[in-house]
Amino acid sequence: MTSTDGPVVFDPVDFGVIPSSRSLRRWMRTTRRRHADRSFWQVFEDVYLVLFTLAMAGASGGNVLRQLNENAARCTSWSCMQLSSHLPFILVPLLVATTLRMLLSVGPVSASRAAGFWLLATPVDRRSLLRPAYRTMIAIVAATSLLVSVIAWTLLGWPMLGIGEASLVTASLLVCVACVTVWAQQSAVRTRWTLRVADVLLIVAAIPAVWLATRSEPESEAHLANVVIAEWTAVEPDTLLIPERTRLLLIGPACLAAVSAIVLVTARTLPKLSRTTVIAGGDLLAGLAGAASSLDISLLADVVAGRHWRLKGRARSRRGRGSRGAALVHREFLRILRWPRRLILGFALLVVPYAIAGAGFQVLVPVAAGIAGFIAVRPLMDGLRSVCRSTGLVRALGMDLRELRVVMAVVPAGFTALWCALALPSLADGASTFAVAAGIITGTVRQASARPPSYAGPLVASPMGAIPPGLFSQPIRGFDLLLLCLLPVLLGLDALWVLVIPSVVLAVMFAVRPKQD
Repeated sequence: MTSTDGPVVFDPVDFGVIPSSRSLRRWMRTTRRRHADRSFWQVFEDVYLVLFTLAMAGASGGNVLRQLNENAARCTSWSCMQLSSHLPFILVPLLVATTLRMLLSVGPVSASRAAGFWLLATPVDRRSLLRPAYRTMIAIVAATSLLVSVIAWTLLGWPMLGIGEASLVTASLLVCVACVTVWAQQSAVRTRWTLRVADVLLIVAAIPAVWLATRSEPESEAHLANVVIAEWTAVEPDTLLIPERTRLLLIGPACLAAVSAIVLVTARTLPKLSRTTVIAGGDLLAGLAGAASSLDISLLADVVAGRHWRLKGRARSRRGRGSRGAALVHREFLRILRWPRRLILGFALLVVPYAIAGAGFQVLVPVAAGIAGFIAVRPLMDGLRSVCRSTGLVRALGMDLRELRVVMAVVPAGFTALWCALALPSLADGASTFAVAAGIITGTVRQASARPPSYAGPLVASPMGAIPPGLFSQPIRGFDLLLLCLLPVLLGLDALWVLVIPSVVLAVMFAVRPKQD
């Protein structure tokens, strides 16, 4: 009788030769093709439509970007000069922090549960199995970062060579950041420290935005900037190989060589990835795909939150205080504090209204503040969403659903008030600040307390196929109340209307009992 203690040792004599990952993928590809029920021309038609749509969108979008670039290049005001000189210090840390957080929330290297169960648990080389997912992730990050960089630098009115140089460097940096996230995925400690670095970068991006928004426009410096810009734009080099073009030709191969080396070195560390993190990323992508197909924005946040708590596994329990409504408020406060990174991200979004105000677009500041505040407050509504989607939980709590909606919105409302108070210098008006706060809290409460998508009724024909009519209202649910509260501000009405209309929306929102299935 043999002992079962100790690790299991794979013996090729008992099970045969270990197949290569390439042969496994070739076998799976052949199996899929045998079960395919679509012809080549059907697939080609779909691909053609996608490519044609991308070409049309790229042409129209490129024309719009070119017009915006020309308009920004002709802007010679002090605000344009300040924005052009300070935006890189805001944009680069913000892009790096966003890339870190988004990739670490997904994996970044992921695999389906079937692949994790049938393939990653076998003695097959894990590096070869994960290499296709790794290459796909790098390609997506490179393409997305290059597109975002081109759009961002084009809006500053820079010349084409400058846009190409800055976009190339920014895209290379973000691809290197993607490799860092693969390295961080290999350990929970590395993941925590990488997320902390992302939080610090958000604070770094907020500092120049706040400084830019609080500066006053000096008259003398504005005239001096106009003279400098006029003299600089009047210079038209006639040589074929100008210094800027030489620098671009040197930076391009250097960035390509550095990025290729980092990508290859990181690929050698793929066997260190654990099955837990890889499968968790695959489950998250599957859940996000299901939520996107139903156009339910709240479900997207629930999928991300569910993955976070599954990986965390446990939390220290604390004794509650009070009774009925006070107890629920206390529990909601503790629940929010258990995920403090959401609060850090929410306060980091204050950079948005200050950046818009610093750029001189004061008309757009309320809209930017409303959308940024909505994104900051919505993750704090998970408790309200859980209650509104569970009839049994409402009965167990022993309170009416309308009362529960008011009670569980107390802590997010306090965060909203604090957030809007910190954004007051950029809004520069107490009535507008109240309208923004009312729009944020009513919009987030409406979206969190909404019922699941309804699939009842006749289908509506669309270019994407037949769609249930109940899905059309899902993406705009919550944003409609935000826009309604900001409408008197955008129309430039008196301060009385700016206060009355959001107050009416607040009263109606919390007085009406929400519907529940």
